[in-house]
Amino acid sequence: MSRHFQAIAGIGLALGGTLVPSVASAQYNRVPDPNAKRVMVAVFRSGEKGLGVQAADAVRSRMNSEFPFKQVYVLPKQDITATLEASGFPVTEALEPHDQKALATLLRADEYVTGTVSKTATGVKVEASLVLARDNSLVQPLGTYEAKSVGDASSLIAKELKEARKQLEFEQKCTNAGRQGQYDAAIAAAKEGITAYPKATLTRICWANVLITQKAPAAQQLEIAKEITSIDPKSRPGLAILAQSYRDTNQGDSAVVTLTRLLATDPKNPRLQKDVVDALVVLANPKVARPVIDEAVQANPGDPELLKLRWFILLATREFKEAFAQGDELVKLDTSFADTTYFIRTARAYTADSQFQKAAETAAKGVAKFPTNSALIYEQIVGLRAAGQNQQALEALDKAIAAKQPVEDASTLRITLLKDLGKADEVLPAIKAAIAAGDTTSNLRLLALQSGNEAYRKAAGSKSLEDFAVAVDVLKYAESVAPNTLKAQAQFLLGATYVQFGQAKLSAADAAKSCPLTKEAKDLFVEAQIMLPRGGSFAPEQMRTLMGAVMQLDPAADARLKVYCK
Repeated sequence: MSRHFQAIAGIGLALGGTLVPSVASAQYNRVPDPNAKRVMVAVFRSGEKGLGVQAADAVRSRMNSEFPFKQVYVLPKQDITATLEASGFPVTEALEPHDQKALATLLRADEYVTGTVSKTATGVKVEASLVLARDNSLVQPLGTYEAKSVGDASSLIAKELKEARKQLEFEQKCTNAGRQGQYDAAIAAAKEGITAYPKATLTRICWANVLITQKAPAAQQLEIAKEITSIDPKSRPGLAILAQSYRDTNQGDSAVVTLTRLLATDPKNPRLQKDVVDALVVLANPKVARPVIDEAVQANPGDPELLKLRWFILLATREFKEAFAQGDELVKLDTSFADTTYFIRTARAYTADSQFQKAAETAAKGVAKFPTNSALIYEQIVGLRAAGQNQQALEALDKAIAAKQPVEDASTLRITLLKDLGKADEVLPAIKAAIAAGDTTSNLRLLALQSGNEAYRKAAGSKSLEDFAVAVDVLKYAESVAPNTLKAQAQFLLGATYVQFGQAKLSAADAAKSCPLTKEAKDLFVEAQIMLPRGGSFAPEQMRTLMGAVMQLDPAADARLKVYCK
């Protein structure tokens, strides 16, 4: 109930639980039968000034003619007007759905009629619905009518209302039986209601709720939900049950479309927003929701919640140009939309669209607004690196580390940037420092191994003893910290390095006739014979080839020892 109607309700209670009738109402000759259903007619929504009031007045008048007074008491316009005026609401404008319900509850209405009206070339077009006051999602469409006047249309509406109300006693029986756990009786009552009024949505909704309580098969729930939404495409309960039934029967595309249609009926509902977005992520086919959300946005221009959902869908469908434009429009409509989620998602979208500079700039704007947000700092650094601005990325990362702001996988990211910048001499010390400080990530160990592999390739190309020595040092460290998944690879690379390093040493020994170099070569061949079999599972064929080479090089080293070490 709205704030205004709560205040008026308090006044009513203070006066003994009923509202004091207006003078005009007091002059109303007929006293309602205590057993009669109380029905309120709300001002219809219209773009034409005064037309909504005319439509409501015409329907109210026609209902007084059509319905027996002892069965249906149509709340007088004077009572409605007095309550609206006392609460500060306009009496000639249509209320929002939640305020319509609040007003109906305050006036002790059991049901209320609401609708829309517009002018046409030949007269008017009127759409009306019956709503149960206890829950404004329980709606029975009464149809859409084109007539010469609101009076003519009201006659058709009143006749349809008389037919539609035939289901109500059965809807109540169904609801009561369902609450008492008498499910067969509840469904039987629902079926009677449908027989009484074949277009009944209210008894079908009760039936569907009973099936849900019974945990009936999803196919049964789907069937009744389809019936509800075929009669009333905007039925919130029907669409909710239909969406869940589609999910339960693995019809993902249909679930997404239905959820999006459901959100369009109540775009400000945060739970619905979350359900739709989650479904788009899980069901992974948001394209089916695109035409539905576009239609909803067109029907509700400027609605920020629907525009936000459209933004999510455009990002998910990778329609980046429209997504960026939609995001800009949302920020202009509501600056609070530019939160961390907006900056992160937009930056990632620019990256996915290969606009790396824009990604970095967007993340930087986010960091300027939210300077302690680690995710935004990470996106800024990644964006700068993708844009080729590695030095700026390193500086941004070092700034965050100095400020003790946690950044995702900061050590790995920093070492990657050092490698990108060609600062190879800083890479291994940085890896060792990070691991010594307690970093347990496997990425860091992989980088150590990659550094060893690069050092090995450099040495294999240069044949330099100094380069081989560096490669051995790096690979020995990488092997010592490698997890089980990388251990064999590290051992194989170290063994291969020992073989080539030993061969280079032996060549140098021959050139210098050096006993010490020959001994060092011999030691390297021994290490190779230990390490290669340990890493054999990584590259069995290459391991056997290298072991064959060692079997020839090792005896050659022994022969030279006899010559050079006399």
